[in-house]
Amino acid sequence: MDGEPVGYTYSPTGEYSSDRIDVVLLRDAEVVRGSLLYVRHPKNGSPVVYQVTEVYSRKRVRGYEEALLRDGGFLEDDEDTTVHASAYQWGWIDEDGRLRPLRHHLKPSTPVYKADREVVAKFTKPSSGWSIFLGYDLNSGLEVELDMYHLIRQCCLICGSVGSGKTTTAVAMVCRAAMLNPPVRFFIVDKDGEYTALSEKLGEEVVRVPWFRFFNPSQVSAEDLLAEFGWHRGWWSSKILLRAFEAVKASGRQPTKETLLSAVSLLSPEDVGFRKDEYEFEKYKSSVMRSLESSRLLPERSLECVDPVMLLRDFRVVIMDLSDGRDTWSQKHLVIAQALRRIMDEALENPAFGCVVVLEEAMYYAPQYGMFDVGTKESRSKLLSVVKEIATNGGRNGVGLWVVTQRLSTVDKTLITQCANNVICHSLEDLDKRRLSEVVGDEFTRLLGNLPQGEAIVKGTALKCRFPIWVRVIPEVYPSSSKSNPLARFEAMSKVEATCVCGNVDLPG
Repeated sequence: MDGEPVGYTYSPTGEYSSDRIDVVLLRDAEVVRGSLLYVRHPKNGSPVVYQVTEVYSRKRVRGYEEALLRDGGFLEDDEDTTVHASAYQWGWIDEDGRLRPLRHHLKPSTPVYKADREVVAKFTKPSSGWSIFLGYDLNSGLEVELDMYHLIRQCCLICGSVGSGKTTTAVAMVCRAAMLNPPVRFFIVDKDGEYTALSEKLGEEVVRVPWFRFFNPSQVSAEDLLAEFGWHRGWWSSKILLRAFEAVKASGRQPTKETLLSAVSLLSPEDVGFRKDEYEFEKYKSSVMRSLESSRLLPERSLECVDPVMLLRDFRVVIMDLSDGRDTWSQKHLVIAQALRRIMDEALENPAFGCVVVLEEAMYYAPQYGMFDVGTKESRSKLLSVVKEIATNGGRNGVGLWVVTQRLSTVDKTLITQCANNVICHSLEDLDKRRLSEVVGDEFTRLLGNLPQGEAIVKGTALKCRFPIWVRVIPEVYPSSSKSNPLARFEAMSKVEATCVCGNVDLPG
């Protein structure tokens, strides 16, 4: 039995294609952009689904009407107006559950129906039982689920402007995936501490660790120090530092301020081939030691860092919290690169280990060159190299990548391309829409418009149909930052101000 009839295929040019159809809508039919329609397959009768990209009115042109409008008059004639919908083909589902394109032609005036829940379910429900609930399809009210295998294997992009709900979407996806059987493990690089709200649902399965606790001095290279100081390898200061660094490494100690200062103090001119005045050599040593003492990269003494791999075995969600401390982005880049490298190396060597890496505000870790620059060129390059490796090779080795960003154009294009198979996208700026169009095509981008907060267009291999679906996202838990809105903040400040005035508090200065 067919669903609700909405109209008939029609072509103003007289030419009909099965890839795209133009529908003259019935007078009371309700169709909007993103709606799913279908026609019957001309050979086997299966529903062939189409998605609406445009709804518009069409009125027969009459020359004298323009003159009437110019003089402030018009003829109201509903009988002379039709409403049309343009739609492109998804395809039909064969007996093996595979999506196939319609290759036969459609006859003119073919009946078109609104896709009901039963039809939509055939195209959207993942065949795998290992999936997460995201929200409801706005057209049918059907639950939209995403296949976890594809979200890990082929990455995921979550993007949207400020306040569009992208972080709420990401938090919901992480939370539900961590509650699956088996549960998915997550390593989250959290810029503003928003993901700590996951503890409300997952309790002791979540651990938050300040980013600097992941720092492993043993993985600091001599090149990292030269980059921090801005030194060229050929300088005498660099040669002294490199020789001291080699001595510390050879002794099995961590390169810290304490160990490197001690190693530099023991060097003689012969150790670096310095053949000039010894007094001048001591001046170089003093310069190196002053630089080491002021280094923000080296710890004072040996540290016992936390191992992200061990944490991921003990907890379902590990949060690297970047909101603690005010250190430079070059330092944070180095520590993030160390942690991600450790995770990737373990996955390559151990087939029983895996996780999903979530990069919140991804432009801070994988910026597009010339569009967004933080840290130093060296620190960005080192981190971007690891992130790209995870994006390209991580999925097949059990390390998925979820990229969350508010500005698509500021994130490295190669990274976005790798994640484009699974896209969850909220309202975007025009520049970001152009970038998205380059990756997923114009059909998808035209559907976006300006989505309300909490709604998204979902497209990718995690959906059975591989075509965009308009979804109302259902939150699982809200990000920590959203609990204190601007009104609440200024109300609190107003109360403090009133207290200061009533108490006649003297302000400093």
